[in-house]
Amino acid sequence: MTLEEALGGQSKVSVVVTMATGMRSTWNSPLDSLVAPAARFGVEIYRGGRSFSVDARSVAASWSFVPGGVSTLTVEGMDRSVELDRRDVQKLWQDTTDSTIARTIFGDHGLPAQVDSTPSGADSETYSPQQDATDWAFLKGLAGRNGFDVYVESVEGVPTGMFRKIDVTAAPQVRITLGYGEQGGRVGASVQLLTGQEVHVTRSVPGTADVDVANDNGMGQAMGSRSLGGVTLVRTNTSAGMSVVDARTTAIAMAERSAFGATLTVTLTAPDAPLVRARRTVRVAGLGEILDGPWLVRSVRHTVTPGGHTQALSLTRNALGDPAAGGVGALAAAAGVSL
Repeated sequence: MTLEEALGGQSKVSVVVTMATGMRSTWNSPLDSLVAPAARFGVEIYRGGRSFSVDARSVAASWSFVPGGVSTLTVEGMDRSVELDRRDVQKLWQDTTDSTIARTIFGDHGLPAQVDSTPSGADSETYSPQQDATDWAFLKGLAGRNGFDVYVESVEGVPTGMFRKIDVTAAPQVRITLGYGEQGGRVGASVQLLTGQEVHVTRSVPGTADVDVANDNGMGQAMGSRSLGGVTLVRTNTSAGMSVVDARTTAIAMAERSAFGATLTVTLTAPDAPLVRARRTVRVAGLGEILDGPWLVRSVRHTVTPGGHTQALSLTRNALGDPAAGGVGALAAAAGVSL
């Protein structure tokens, strides 16, 4: 079985059954009942007192037949968000906000919701966007322009619609000691040093000659002692279109997203490795002063086989250095480098 969750994506599940088949076998497996459009099944992983579950729906099935050998059936599923992505919707939303739309759509699909507030804007009385997409595609567009993520997550066993800004400065879910630490393992890291943007936005205000102007350097939620934000300059002009988001919100969303120029990949195989979840932070140790510190889990792929449980992690951050240890500032000073 594999289970994957990712920032900006839907949770995915893949379950494989293997069976020894004879030269005249007729296929019949425990997963046959899942070979139906949107068949419901659940998957849950327990590790170290923590758990992760997905209320899935079948989306694909594939067979590999080996007469006289080992044949397999693989069923792939996605979380409940797939139910929001099956029908194209044409609808005019009257006098509303993005957060209200999100809460309404989740409710229409029987999902309780956790929704952060979004700005109403000066022209909220006339904000009536036209939806011409599936509910899921429409929600992803709303989330993107607010700097949010939209996803479905099990909260105390109940699938819940989430429309929220990810707090990258939140307390880490776990500490993982990589490289030369207890978990060890081969680690790959890279940093794009010139991707962070200072964003200047000029936005037209519908029905008037006024403009809304704002800028942001993307350094507001730096995860280390030296931010990767604001090293390049971008100017953009937008009209409100279907969006009521003000220039300030747009500038922050664009600038903060651009600052995540550092990436780290690792696969945890140690028996005592903690269960790691996407969209949360972890504290990394064992990689040196530049890379140690808090990282955001962009994605995690769990693979469970008779041989054990592995977790393939993709991490990202918007800064260098561990703020708790002085970070790259102390390292540069010791080397005689001026920052």
